[in-house]
Amino acid sequence: MPSVASTLVLTIICLIAHCLVPVAAQADDAPAPVPCAPLADYVDPKYQENFDIFMAGGDVPPDLPVFLTVPRTEISRPNPRVKLCIEDLPIPTSIGDVPCDEWQKCWLMIGRHAGSNLNPEDIQYCKSSNAYRGTAPCYACTCSGSDFGTGSVPPDRGLTDGCGLSSQKYWGASCPDVMNGRSSYNATVGAQMYSNYSTVQINNCGGIADGCDICRGGGYQPEFRVGLQWSNRMEQCFENNPFASGGSVVVLCHALALSAIAAIVSLLFVFN
Repeated sequence: MPSVASTLVLTIICLIAHCLVPVAAQADDAPAPVPCAPLADYVDPKYQENFDIFMAGGDVPPDLPVFLTVPRTEISRPNPRVKLCIEDLPIPTSIGDVPCDEWQKCWLMIGRHAGSNLNPEDIQYCKSSNAYRGTAPCYACTCSGSDFGTGSVPPDRGLTDGCGLSSQKYWGASCPDVMNGRSSYNATVGAQMYSNYSTVQINNCGGIADGCDICRGGGYQPEFRVGLQWSNRMEQCFENNPFASGGSVVVLCHALALSAIAAIVSLLFVFN
């Protein structure tokens, strides 16, 4: 009959072996680091001026959207992850004169929308027969994320605030508060400090959303649109088209010009 000591030793060995197996398996299954490709390469040329303002920091105008179109992308095994990033994005000091130094004042809207130039082969197995859903299931593993504590993150870290679409007609949007994760302790000065730069990521098959057929078996992620906009209205984030109220810089300038003309005409009537 084995002694109590030998039984205890065998039990400990079995427990160690049992615990090490899943750890080793997790190490083997850990996703490989994925470097960032520049999301800025896909800015719609009509919105390049808006994008330059979006990236400038300082006092940013509200209702100034940026639209990007990400073309169909090949997803391959064993590492299907694709990561598009905007790094070192300045956090505005204010949006439309609303200071961005308190919670629930300023938000970054990151939207995802079904593309308009879709290859039928890319959507034949994922498109829903439900007219409302349409091609939305084809974007279940398309995600967006942000970090307001740093201008860049390591290649092995993915950022995810939201994934997928509910309808092919509407935007899927995440609206993180710019104060979220912005403060960190600075040992040099011995105090909490605010970051002035942030990171935006658009991910395909990124971590928490990698259960789609395309992520498991490979194929092509259909074209999709991305919308970006700084906002000082939280309710805007919940609209079906959160970017509808925005226009191009040309439209904004045109509106300002009309306002100026109207003011001049009013003054002429006053003095006549």
